[in-house]
Amino acid sequence: MKLGIIGSGMIVHDFLKTADKINNLELTAISSTVRSKDIARELANQYCIKKTYTDNEKMMVDPDVDTVYVAVPNFLHYEIAKEALEHGKNVICEKPFVESTEQAKELKQLADEKDLIILEAITNLYLENFKQIQKELKNIAPIHIVNMNYTQYSSRYDAFLEGKIAPVFDPNKDGGALMDLNIYNIHLLAALFGLPDKVQYYANMQKGVDTSGILHLSYPDKQASLTASKDS
Repeated sequence: MKLGIIGSGMIVHDFLKTADKINNLELTAISSTVRSKDIARELANQYCIKKTYTDNEKMMVDPDVDTVYVAVPNFLHYEIAKEALEHGKNVICEKPFVESTEQAKELKQLADEKDLIILEAITNLYLENFKQIQKELKNIAPIHIVNMNYTQYSSRYDAFLEGKIAPVFDPNKDGGALMDLNIYNIHLLAALFGLPDKVQYYANMQKGVDTSGILHLSYPDKQASLTASKDS
């Protein structure tokens, strides 16, 4: 895999710390905004990334890149993933994948038409402990109640309260606890038990965004409660 990275934020830093453990991965390029070009260059120097760009399209037409890792704010996922597919690149897109079912279906259809791969970088489904849970479920008595919780006091929450709105707290940029944290719980639940019959969301709202909330999902034989919080 010849990887081109779009983004230079925290998630990219975290990924690059472990990238050397991935077999057959070549860190080919990184593209950032002009404002973040110095950060991208530092990452390129630190992790031996061959090329840096401040124009995503220029990286997407680079013949040395065959896969694009989309690691930008949530609201940009669809636009950039689509552009990468249109340029003939495989796509690994950070979570949450896109903001709607329609967008997801469109990207999947485009990838299929071009014989490309597109997937969401949702890590918990590939961990060994998840595989063990799947294996052991059949040995447990029938499950009627499921509780999942992802609570993490956001490093940006205090600034949010002061009126400095980062994308992860901006409802116009697909921010909030549901999209940022509860997405992990949703993937885990769906992978273990399938899709529910009914979904309701009860959110704590501040400044127009859900800073925490409980997602209630009903199945014919069980009830599930998924909690996510960025404010406690």
